[in-house]
Amino acid sequence: MKKLFITALAAIAIGTSAFAGPSAISTKVNDHFAASFSKAKNVSWKSSDRFDKVSFVLNNEKVDAFYDANGELIGTSKTMAFDKLPKSALENITSKYQYPEYQLKDCIEFTSDTKETNYYVSMEKKNETLVLEITKGGMVSVFARNKK
Repeated sequence: MKKLFITALAAIAIGTSAFAGPSAISTKVNDHFAASFSKAKNVSWKSSDRFDKVSFVLNNEKVDAFYDANGELIGTSKTMAFDKLPKSALENITSKYQYPEYQLKDCIEFTSDTKETNYYVSMEKKNETLVLEITKGGMVSVFARNKK
């Protein structure tokens, strides 16, 4: 599931439509999306062998929803402000991954289909990209480390 999420985050949505996604998007995914996010605007779809991603704007926020091959919701993600992370996580991250060696790239809130929320922070330094996973309780762990 975590690898799927990172893969999904790396995907770039293409194309736009209202609720009628491209033909590669299953009717089940399209129906589930339309029922769950009926007020979505600026909808765009991307389909791969492992998941479908729909990007849209809801209540003036950009949101991505991910669906598995069976058309079930995996979860949703949205960008958030770094300073909105749990306080203990902020203290841990800013002391261990200090600027200018590490530079913040992305901060994302991911809510699974079971309503469990985790945060993912992407940071870069000279020769690597680091993705940290933060729980709602503020626990920080290295989720992925990629050499450049």
